Amino acid sequence: MMLRRANWNYSIATCRRTTLLARRRFASLALPPKSSGYGRVVGAFATGLAIGGLYTFFGGEKAAVAEAPAVIDRSTSPLDTLDTPRYANEDEFNTALDKIKRVVGAQNTSLDADVISSHADTFFSTHHPPKPDQKPHTVIYPENTDQVSQVLKIAHEYRVPVVATSGLTSLEGQMMHTRGPYSISLNFGHMDQVLAVHEDDLDAVVQAGVGWQDLDEHLLSSDKSKHLMFGPDPGMGATIAGMVATSASGTNAYKYGTMKENVVNLTVVLADGTVLKTKQRPRKSSAGYDLTRLFIGSEGTLGVITEITVKLHVRPVKELVSIASFPTIKDATSAAQEILSRSGLQPNAIEILDSTMMSFVNEAQTDGAKQFLENPTLFFKIGGANQKVIEDQTAVIQKIAEKNNLIKYEQSTDESENAVLWQARRNGLWSTIQFGAKILPDKDDVQLWTTDIAVPISKLSQVISETNDDLNNSGYFKKFAVMGHIGDGNCHFLILYNTPDYRKTQEIVDRMVERAIGHGGTCTGEHGVGVGKRKYLVKELGTTSVDLMRHIKLLLDPRRILNPDKIIKIDPNDDLDRLLDHGLVKEAGCCHE
Repeated sequence: MMLRRANWNYSIATCRRTTLLARRRFASLALPPKSSGYGRVVGAFATGLAIGGLYTFFGGEKAAVAEAPAVIDRSTSPLDTLDTPRYANEDEFNTALDKIKRVVGAQNTSLDADVISSHADTFFSTHHPPKPDQKPHTVIYPENTDQVSQVLKIAHEYRVPVVATSGLTSLEGQMMHTRGPYSISLNFGHMDQVLAVHEDDLDAVVQAGVGWQDLDEHLLSSDKSKHLMFGPDPGMGATIAGMVATSASGTNAYKYGTMKENVVNLTVVLADGTVLKTKQRPRKSSAGYDLTRLFIGSEGTLGVITEITVKLHVRPVKELVSIASFPTIKDATSAAQEILSRSGLQPNAIEILDSTMMSFVNEAQTDGAKQFLENPTLFFKIGGANQKVIEDQTAVIQKIAEKNNLIKYEQSTDESENAVLWQARRNGLWSTIQFGAKILPDKDDVQLWTTDIAVPISKLSQVISETNDDLNNSGYFKKFAVMGHIGDGNCHFLILYNTPDYRKTQEIVDRMVERAIGHGGTCTGEHGVGVGKRKYLVKELGTTSVDLMRHIKLLLDPRRILNPDKIIKIDPNDDLDRLLDHGLVKEAGCCHE
């Protein structure tokens, strides 16, 4: 169906007849009665007439559906004002896919079953697709921003859902194809170039598929840039675009900030293929709305990020690792709180692992590897211009630790010892998963719930202690571990369980999140919302804030094709929460290692 503007005026009676005709034509096509959630098509149609322009509609077998302009008559979009979005059927999808293949080339598309599976779920994700068809039909590998723009134009025209991916390391179901199987995964594995490093300006420009570790290696490979580093360091394998999308951080966040503090500008492709750059390269700017931060943490729901300019930091001349072991988690958190709020020091990183996590780490060590005390432990990165600066900081930290019942204090002497000590913190997640196969009743059904609450630092000790007691009293003794970025109040409880205990585990996590929010905290410090944490947002932010987020989503993505159903609900008939509550992972045939 085509949309044409007539060059003549109609009487009011004629306008009414035309409006009725348009309504019937739209109804015959089984379109929703509202346009993108903002107002009825007929209302927008009539508004077009009122301002002197008439839209008439003509049908055609292969013509794309055209939408009249929407009337935006409110500042937010409550869920009950929307209709269920319509997505491509099989014929429409195949037509769109043929066009997309002509853009990127057949060699840059994949229908391989293993590739499809890897883009639908991971064994370490907290939430798995509850339906077997919630997976992409095809994985597309664009090579530049222009190709992404052309792909999204086609996807927008034919209403094809698009989920952007890169490192495939997300933990909250961000890459779940809730509107599969006629959807595509847009993978940035072929856009993995460091485009520029501006050493004097302390920034670098990278494509979406560049990993944070790849950028670090690139900087170290040149004499001009080896003194520089990229600050955030989340999980192994994470790419910078994914880190932007989830507003990630990592162990260095206390000193160098999260992604919000480390992004200068973004190149983003919007849902209809429009390309924009959010700002120029200065470190500060007061020019208009902060579009850069709008897209940070949007999880691919507002636009697809293709290039990022990130801040760089001067690498410490010298950096050593220290670990301090304590009799209780309260002693460890009390020591950390005093170091952070009263000592005047700013370690490069400060992390906490509980006694169970230390036992998991020891259990996962190879023969002959270092064994750690299985007590609550603080890990520090201490850096400076020389050894004396590090020694002065270490003395203060050790003195505070002793006031809080320190058991043992260790410090590295060189980079090789740094790696040995810090690996306990770095390997925490994988050590926990590995231990699950030894402690859970069903060794072939190891599930992991990775939480990431964050609270004001002064409340962290209490929240950890209360959650620790709740888990132990609920039958999870030795089935969970704690690690966290204590420097910014961010804490991870990693809970092991078998699928039949999904609902029980969920109830404990619900109480944990409620506890954090009750202390002025958040349901997610760095992993993002995805699908599993949508239900917490209203309690944390309020209905109006969530309705505004939905309004922004609909403004930028009126056909709701970009990573549908993540962060906020976009469909009043969405039953994903109900399906996830059942936790039928094995029955649905989802991924396991």
